[in-house]
Amino acid sequence: MNIKVVGKNIEITAAIKEYIEKRVERLEKFEAKNTEVTVVCSVEREEQIVEIQINQNGEFIRIEEKNNDLYASVDLAIDKAERQLRKEKEKRVDKNREESLKEKVLGLFKGGDEENIGKVTKTKCYDLKPITLEDAKLKLEDEKDTLFMPFVNVETKEVNVLYKREDGSYGIVVPE
Repeated sequence: MNIKVVGKNIEITAAIKEYIEKRVERLEKFEAKNTEVTVVCSVEREEQIVEIQINQNGEFIRIEEKNNDLYASVDLAIDKAERQLRKEKEKRVDKNREESLKEKVLGLFKGGDEENIGKVTKTKCYDLKPITLEDAKLKLEDEKDTLFMPFVNVETKEVNVLYKREDGSYGIVVPE
C-alpha cells in the first residue's frame, strides 16, 4: 500500500503524517494489489478538511470529512473509508461465491469429453417413497448439493419434483 500525505494551506508536521499513516494502515486488511492512498489535508476558514483518495486496481474511492479538529477529521474519514472498503470487499466475495456456485451447478450438467455427446454418463438414484410436500422440503434442505427432489406425493399419488428457487421459495413440477 502506497500512502501519500499532502497538505493544502496547511503544513504537514511529522506528528500529523505519522498519525495519518498509522490510521490508514487499518485499511490494509481490505487492500487489493497496487493500492494507492492519497490523503489531502486542507483548511477552509475554521474547518479542517481531510480527503482520502483510494485507487485499488483502477477502482477509485473518494472520502471527504470536515471538522474543527484535524485529528477528528482523519478519524471520521478513515471510519467512512473502512465502511466503503468493507462493502466493496463483501461485493467481490459474494460475486466470487456466486460464480463458484454457478460453476459447480454447471459442472453437474457438463460432460467431460466430446465422445460422450448424446450418451448418459451419470446416474443418480432417488428413493421414491410416498412422502408429504413438507417432508420433501426437509429432505431437499438436508442435501446441500441437490438441486431438486423427486418424490411421490402422498396426496396425489403422483411423482412430483420439488426445487428451490433463487428467491428462497420452492417450486414444484407436477404431471398434467
